Amino acid sequence: MSKQTGKIGFSIREIPPCTASAEVFEKLKNFGTPALSDGLNRFNTVAPEIKPILDSISIAGPAFTVRLRPGDNLMLHKAIGLAKAGDIIVVDTCGSNNNSIMGDLMASSAFKKGIGGIVIDGGIRDIQDLREKQFPVFYKFITPAVGDKDGPGEIGEPICIGGVPVLPGDYIVGDVNGVVVIPPMYLDKIIEGTEKKLAYEKKRAQAIEEGVVVNPAIDEALRKAGVIE
Repeated sequence: MSKQTGKIGFSIREIPPCTASAEVFEKLKNFGTPALSDGLNRFNTVAPEIKPILDSISIAGPAFTVRLRPGDNLMLHKAIGLAKAGDIIVVDTCGSNNNSIMGDLMASSAFKKGIGGIVIDGGIRDIQDLREKQFPVFYKFITPAVGDKDGPGEIGEPICIGGVPVLPGDYIVGDVNGVVVIPPMYLDKIIEGTEKKLAYEKKRAQAIEEGVVVNPAIDEALRKAGVIE
């Protein structure tokens, strides 16, 4: 059990160092989230409301989890100070729909120290500045309304974003298509499933180029359903 300070609902738990290599995360990023979602058997795909500030943004890295009281960002400030280069800070705002919990200054602090990305199931502001600086930020909504800095909140505990549970150290991959959460224990199987899917897509793309516009499997499914002979 990792070290924890504080109390229930207002605590910091130490997140063990990530053992995966930078090459693993680069591979996951290159796969892209559509193929990874297929490799995950369509599970662990975050709700589509959470999106990148720019279509060109993509991220991959270990989850540094934060849970906030709705409308408060005290523990996100602390998380930025604790997270390591390459970490993806993942923020559960507990359903906040009214307040921004991060703007340009907080994001600048995070990316100055090499944070790999920030995924927020909640609000941000200063969107023009964030886009101009091309910060790797994913967010749910934009609002000018700032929140509090009082707490409580938690760092390093299991959270939920966009309907998907996230454990500290899970692998986060995000791009213009969305965000997926990969449990490290299943990494090899997910990579295997993703590579299988990509091989199929390559083969199918070649068939389309050769004039096979409709996949023969479609007609086969219709025959089994008795729709065609």
